[in-house]
Amino acid sequence: MDVLYKKILVPIDGSRNSLVALSHAVAIARSFAAEITILYVSALSQQVPLYDQVKGSKIPANASTDPVNFAKKIIAEALKHVPEGIRVQTHNELGEPRIVITETAQQNGYDIIVIGSRGLGTIEGLLLGSVSSYVVRNSHCPVLVVK
Repeated sequence: MDVLYKKILVPIDGSRNSLVALSHAVAIARSFAAEITILYVSALSQQVPLYDQVKGSKIPANASTDPVNFAKKIIAEALKHVPEGIRVQTHNELGEPRIVITETAQQNGYDIIVIGSRGLGTIEGLLLGSVSSYVVRNSHCPVLVVK
């Protein structure tokens, strides 16, 4: 059975780990002449007033006050890490990251998800379990978790 990766989904959150995952996705894309889709999910928790009151959160404050421009900055930074010659798309969605990532992968027929093991959502990780763990358990395609 031949394994081909033509469509690679890379969820990012601006963390160092998500950019390391993107570099792995670039390597896979080179090997398989695949296309990368960079996905940034503006988390619903960033839109709720309580979010600003939670102490110890590592998510930058402007993520909740100006989510559209914040997402554009995160995506623009990620694009700097994709060399010329690699086909890439970007998407910004609003929702619960774990759900959006798994649903996007399934609904759009991605062959693999490449995701960082830990991102910026420390509060979410504490309360709900990590995004990458959820994606591994619920994805319908292979998931590469990058440390």
